[in-house]
Amino acid sequence: MSLELTLGLQRSAYPDFGQVFYMVDTDYRTAAQGWSRSDRTGPLDLYEARKAGRGGAQYVYRTGDYTSDAVALQAGIDAQTDFRGDVLYFTPGNYSIATARTVNVPDARWLGPPVSHPSLARVTITAAIAAAFDVTAAADRMEFGYLRFVPLTAETMWDVAAVDGLHVHDCFHDSDGIGANVLTIFWAPATSVANVIFDRNYIVNDAAQGPWINFEGIVDETRISNFEIFLQAGTWAAAIDFEGVGAVNAVLGPGTITGTSGAALTSLATLANKTSDTGHGVVYGIRASTAGPAATALVVPAGLAAEFSIVDCWRAVDMDAASPNFTSGGAITWESGLPYTG
Repeated sequence: MSLELTLGLQRSAYPDFGQVFYMVDTDYRTAAQGWSRSDRTGPLDLYEARKAGRGGAQYVYRTGDYTSDAVALQAGIDAQTDFRGDVLYFTPGNYSIATARTVNVPDARWLGPPVSHPSLARVTITAAIAAAFDVTAAADRMEFGYLRFVPLTAETMWDVAAVDGLHVHDCFHDSDGIGANVLTIFWAPATSVANVIFDRNYIVNDAAQGPWINFEGIVDETRISNFEIFLQAGTWAAAIDFEGVGAVNAVLGPGTITGTSGAALTSLATLANKTSDTGHGVVYGIRASTAGPAATALVVPAGLAAEFSIVDCWRAVDMDAASPNFTSGGAITWESGLPYTG
């Protein structure tokens, strides 16, 4: 075996599987500034030129080739191969989905350009129809990252069937400006889900909407972590709702909850709508301003024999003019928060 071949085999510690397919919003820039140009100087053209192996990059354009964002997205979904780990990569832009799409590719990845914080997501996916995304039971181990989601009033954006391994990370869930309605829901995992992870998500809410995540059945080995919830206005009943038939096994935290004056979140999570079985889990590392839930309402167990433990969670108290007291050369006095109790 030649040294050249040996080095080639050792270029990576792990083999790289999967194909990258590009979703391109051609409304984002003019033709002269396009992502792919006739003189091959567009960003995608330059990326293609830098690749170790030329060829293989496939593009899905919104205008020209397709009649709508939804049709272009369907082409991207259809191009992906089951189990291979294909990436549907969204270039910056705003994709409005006005025809419901079925998402049914296991091990698929939907990604936007990596950003330093979810609030800076350069890709927006807007639901312009009820149940804009039907994630079927086939779509195990799907990954969503670096995307901004905008829901439709009174509708569920992501209708998720019985899946395992759903991973939603570094995403901005933005209902700012969406008309208040308790049926406005971002994610609705139904029937039975396991090993679901929501990590490093940023949630902005300014009205009495429905839950960010509405679990509708069995929830097993699920983690919701490192979230930031900002409340702009109104009273939001619950960010996470566990309901339906079946047990709950979940970890919530760490996370922060804060908001503007007058805004409120009644409970981080509720099991009040559960109809049978038990709830097991832990809530930890929650830090809330006074816009967050009351000390006894971080997790609402009513209606279910719940066994959720609350560990290291605190809610702030109101600060008055004397505390903290910053005086020249004097002591600084801080008011301590109140621990949440289970």
